[in-house]
Parts: sequence; structure tokens; C-alpha cells
Amino acid sequence: MKILAINTASSQSAIAFFSDGKILAADSWLSHNDEAEKLMPAIDKLSEKAQIKLNDIQKVYVVRGPGSFTGLRIGITVANTIAYLNKTELFSISTFELWHTGNNFPVLVHAGSGALYLSSNRDSDYELINMDQLSQALSSKSIIEVTGDISDEQIAHLDKVVFTPSSLTFGQIMEKIIADGSGQAHLGGLKIIKPLYIKKPNISRIKKKTCFT
Repeated sequence: MKILAINTASSQSAIAFFSDGKILAADSWLSHNDEAEKLMPAIDKLSEKAQIKLNDIQKVYVVRGPGSFTGLRIGITVANTIAYLNKTELFSISTFELWHTGNNFPVLVHAGSGALYLSSNRDSDYELINMDQLSQALSSKSIIEVTGDISDEQIAHLDKVVFTPSSLTFGQIMEKIIADGSGQAHLGGLKIIKPLYIKKPNISRIKKKTCFT
């Protein structure tokens, strides 16, 4: 069973190829919202390293978000397209599922505009917390250690709370998820995954210029 996994929801984009649940090759890079230029060339290059042709892929996993609007749009479009062309099974996991699998701690994820998403455990609902309320929110839940994907500046604002990054790579996390049979949004014959945008994309309309003569 040949599998491709894609993550463009995080500060580091990542891809990995698997055969029978075992990692063949993986790659990651710091995201600069340029996945439109980087993702497919990276997949092509990694497929050569893994000695897998794209039309050999039998399953596609993708992280559906939350995450940046641009990154999610590109990653999920690529996943949907490959799955459609290959008539493969398509699976998705949330950003929270990804980090909960990497470490058994509450998860914090960057939400933009001075806010973070908090998922206390893999069975809990996530919540949006402003940075100025973060310490109080974590203290009220007796949280003393967290994991996830936040900036160094946000980590510095954690008061008496330890941030522990995952010791596993994206490929290693996905290996566990594939082995566990996870991917709760298995869409079967639909073959379509939609990005999980908790907050609306921050897109401004272009104002029409009025010309006076």
C-alpha cells in the first residue's frame, strides 16, 4: 500500500511517502505561504527518492487545518487532485489530532491576530483564546505543559507553563496515525476534503478607484 501524507497547515510544511505503513521518505521546510510554488516540486522530488510514481499512490492523507488560508488551500487542493486522478482513498486529520498524536499534552496552535487555539485533549472541543487571557485560561484548567505549533514570541508569553515540542517528525507522527487507522474524516466515495477554517480568512476587498475628469 503506497501512501502520501501532506501537511501545509503548520509553520513547517511537510510531506511523507509510506509503503505498507512504513516511512520511505519525508521532507519538511519552513512555510512562507509559497506552497503553490514549492509543494508539487517537493512531492515530485521526494517521490523519486521513495521510488514511488504518483500514479502508484493508493491513499492520501492531508492535515485539513486549522492553519493559514493559503497553505491549507494549496495542500488540500493537491491532495484532492491526486486522490481524484488516482481514484484513491482520501483521509484527513485536524491540526489538533496531529499534535496530540505527537505528544500527549494540551495543544496550542497559532490563530493569528494575537490569539491561539487551545485543545486540552484529543476528545475535547477546541477554543479560541486571546494572548492576554492565555495565562488565566491555562491556569484555570491546571495546565502546566503544552505542545503544538506556536511562535517563539508566543512561547515567551507562557507563564509557568512549559512548551514541549513534539519529539517526532511529521512522518513519524503520520506513521502512528496510519497504524492506528486514524483519519476520522474518511470521505469514501466523495473524494473531497474541505479546509477547516475556524476563523474567516483575512481577505480585504479591493476598493474601486473613482476617477474624476
